[in-house]
Amino acid sequence: MLNLTSPFTDADFQLPSRAQGPLSGCTFAVKDVFAVQGHITGLGNPTWAKTHTPALKNAAVLNRLLLAGADLDGITVSDEFMFSIKGSNYHFGDPLNPKHPDCFTGGSSSGSAAAVAAGLVDFALGTDTGGSVRVPASYCDLYGFRPSHDPVGQLKGVAPLAPSFDTVGVLAADLPTLNKVGQALYGPGRYLSIRHYYYLQDLLATDTSGEYEALLKTACVSLDITPQQLTPLRLPKAFELAKLHGAFKRIQGFEAWQNYGPWLSQHDAQLGPDIAQHFAYAKSVANDAALTQAYGLKQAWSRYLNMLLNQQGLLLIPTTSSPAPNKEAALETVEQIRQQTQYLTTIAGLAGLPQIALPLNVAGQTRSLGLVAGKWRDTNLLKLATRYFGADSL
Repeated sequence: MLNLTSPFTDADFQLPSRAQGPLSGCTFAVKDVFAVQGHITGLGNPTWAKTHTPALKNAAVLNRLLLAGADLDGITVSDEFMFSIKGSNYHFGDPLNPKHPDCFTGGSSSGSAAAVAAGLVDFALGTDTGGSVRVPASYCDLYGFRPSHDPVGQLKGVAPLAPSFDTVGVLAADLPTLNKVGQALYGPGRYLSIRHYYYLQDLLATDTSGEYEALLKTACVSLDITPQQLTPLRLPKAFELAKLHGAFKRIQGFEAWQNYGPWLSQHDAQLGPDIAQHFAYAKSVANDAALTQAYGLKQAWSRYLNMLLNQQGLLLIPTTSSPAPNKEAALETVEQIRQQTQYLTTIAGLAGLPQIALPLNVAGQTRSLGLVAGKWRDTNLLKLATRYFGADSL
């Protein structure tokens, strides 16, 4: 019988590496949304698992890791249908947050984060649509990476949620490991030479994270720059965070219902209450002028932020709006944290840009800072982070 705090849906499933390579000696786990030959991809929902058959072949990214020398060691819990960033599964329980046991792990790559934080594997794969790698990285004091949006190269054999945003991300306990995995998965990146460092001035004004300024000062020490070299970025009115998040939520809902609405309409999936609520909203999103406007805002925001960063800019933002929320916190409090966090995760997600989540020591506490770079700068962003922050690996 499963332990309701276990990070795994199947702790015994293993696949050996297929060759010697840069990841030889490393073990990894995968979220239960990746096709693994001989295993039923469950998407965190038992009814889905019962109505599907084992995968005939592995997801493309899984084969890359096996060929790079890594060994698969376990399938991890996912929030149902990847449609949450909370880290709680109605059917499998809440994977224990080893770093903060009274707090949520963060989702939807909850099990992957928990397995890495507990030291059960060296790294784990997750998916990140709206923060599902970055949020658990923040809540579990891990390094997490969401790559540039690349639906053709990354997602073959990976269950979709919202294809406009879906990515394959990585969680690791240290930057050298994260960097090696990134080099194996994402290929050579475009040139990156940082000359401009930006921070969101409006977040400082409202103090969304509570510790943004302290995070920035800590990062400046590692980057060997002064706080005066940070350029404030105040978003144009057309790109206010609430508007960006509204566009993201509408597109995500529409695409999620396109992917799972027909199946849900034919099956009693016994969804968890929060997931059922998310799908109820998704079902309500019409293919209308408002949806067209949301896609238009997505394209405009992507152009704006990518032109700003390009090959020379780096945007420093809090990964999440707070540390991991306590499981005993009031529902209203958790929902407020979730919305504020999604404002932050939408910045890179809506633009399709790479972001790394870094756990930094701030006044004796671990807090997470996000570094966002221009599109296709993925592997060079990982190299940059390893160069400047690798000595700070927790």
